[in-house]
Amino acid sequence: MNNTLYIYEEVCDLIKEKKLDQYEREGAKDKFIWQFAKNGSSLHVKTVMQSRFVLYATEKDYNLLMRKADAANLGIVLKESKKEMIEMLVSQYEEVSSKAILFIRNGNKGLLQNPEEKKLSHVIYFFTNENLEFVLDSLCENYLESKEPKKVKTMNVSRPLVQKVVPIQKPALPELTDDEIKNVIPEGCAVSHKKYGKGTVKAILEGKIRVLFEDSAEKVFAASVCIDKKLLTVI
Repeated sequence: MNNTLYIYEEVCDLIKEKKLDQYEREGAKDKFIWQFAKNGSSLHVKTVMQSRFVLYATEKDYNLLMRKADAANLGIVLKESKKEMIEMLVSQYEEVSSKAILFIRNGNKGLLQNPEEKKLSHVIYFFTNENLEFVLDSLCENYLESKEPKKVKTMNVSRPLVQKVVPIQKPALPELTDDEIKNVIPEGCAVSHKKYGKGTVKAILEGKIRVLFEDSAEKVFAASVCIDKKLLTVI
């Protein structure tokens, strides 16, 4: 568990320094939630028990953060369609305190389904204090933009066409065949994991690695993430 992440009270102080608004909904403080407006994004800060920050985002905040993260080479879009797979991937990024920011479009509405955030479809995970600062600074842009007075439209004024810039999404990790996985981590080999200790690879099937650890705990890893992040070391 990464105990270096800001706790809820520290995050609140940081948000106040950036002069972001808060909508004080009932029970939010007890659940370590900061909501930025009545219908705005909400930040869940349960870092005493987890090593992650979670932002349930509005469409506007989600799109801006994805553009910003992509430009900074931080954004990764998770396109998995099963809740179990998403939770496994998130936990693996969390275990290594990844500098990545994970984006799940409609993740709450279609997959994770946090009942406290029914009206907020999109979910964003991040795992460092630096990325918290990055996210808050990006939200400040949207906040300042919403405070600017709207310009009065004028008739018969020609304006240059502005080409819409479509953000380039960071490519997902390449899918590996089972044979390619076995060339790196063979079935039956002894492996070591930073958190779970020593174990034995019992099976490799459909891009997943099943490991039985010495304490009889059996874990399943997504092979592409596991190999890319070196979560398992062959002994």
